[in-house]
Amino acid sequence: MTRRRIWLAAVLALVTVTAWAQAGSRYGDNGAYSVHGGQREHHGTELVPKMVIIENQYLKHYLDNSNYNQEDYTYSNMWKSLPEQYGRYDKPEPAVFRWDYSPFWNEVVLEIRENEFDPVPFQAIHVKPKSHGCEVYNLIPGRRYYYSLVDIMANNEYEHGSFFVEGRRRMIRADFVRNIRDFGGMITDDGKPLRYGLLYRGAAMDNGRGGTRDSLFNRDGWEVLHNVIKVRADIDLRGPRELLLMDDYAGNDMNNSPLGADVEYHNFPISDFGAITVSNMYGPVIAQVVNCLQRNKVTYIHCAAGADRTGVLSFLLAGMAGVCETDLARDYELTCFARNRVNHTRNSEFPYNYAPSVAYIKANFKGDTLSEKIQDYLITKHGVTREQINTFRQIMVGD
Repeated sequence: MTRRRIWLAAVLALVTVTAWAQAGSRYGDNGAYSVHGGQREHHGTELVPKMVIIENQYLKHYLDNSNYNQEDYTYSNMWKSLPEQYGRYDKPEPAVFRWDYSPFWNEVVLEIRENEFDPVPFQAIHVKPKSHGCEVYNLIPGRRYYYSLVDIMANNEYEHGSFFVEGRRRMIRADFVRNIRDFGGMITDDGKPLRYGLLYRGAAMDNGRGGTRDSLFNRDGWEVLHNVIKVRADIDLRGPRELLLMDDYAGNDMNNSPLGADVEYHNFPISDFGAITVSNMYGPVIAQVVNCLQRNKVTYIHCAAGADRTGVLSFLLAGMAGVCETDLARDYELTCFARNRVNHTRNSEFPYNYAPSVAYIKANFKGDTLSEKIQDYLITKHGVTREQINTFRQIMVGD
């Protein structure tokens, strides 16, 4: 693409990437960085490199205040971090772009690339006419992204630059689908982070009730799951009655993914809230998850709300990868961000059963850490092999 600059003051493009962050040693100071007419012009405090923090304020507060005593499962700090009013707090912070609109612009697109010279952008956002900015969601922590503000009709690139992303956990924003988050970022017992962009957990994409799949899962949500995070394997934990569409009782059970024919669909019905002392389905579903990941298929596991059955399976998978006890509990509790006022906390008893599940595994299985005991539980009770565990850890951690 030919790079041309518009130097007239009336048509200068001003692109600002603003990092909305809490002050602190982890993130540095707040600040904004601008690129103006090809000349770098900095506004506010120093910010090098330009940085976007994807943790929203509630997630940041929770992660800062949830270093639990692992010998005491009688309490949780979750409710200290969420507002009292009901709402969804499971959305990440975006990269916020701002510019001076020019009346000479045609159709403008903000292109985001993961590598500077990628021929196809990671995201391409068509900017509304007379818009002065836009937001970019679902970025991966620890990566530098490259942006270009492009006039498609005139084949002009007005501005380009880069920014860096930070955050400890990666929530995903997808319209009409709740509770989506990346397994990446959880820390193992030996201090290693799980890789981002391989395995996700969340709620159902079609809800399995009322209307048709097209009416329950909109185009924007599909775009995020299919084209942005690139899900290619759909692991569904719902039972037959949940899969039956309400407008067709003739037996039209869902047997494919609402994401499309290029996404594998695997159904493993799990009942009883996924209680580890009841369900016998974990061996087959774990084998399928490992198989999908071995074939480089980004995998999405879900039930209806992505809370109970998905929560227990995620707990077991994270344990397989060697995730530390603190982050095992945190990942379970993060469901509260999507379902505020629902008690998915580490001290929950029936019917959510997190604390009893931990107590059962600690009392009955071998290992020095909770993750090692989870692995022994899966080998002993569900026929998961040591080879599967090692393969899964190698994929998710890299050792």
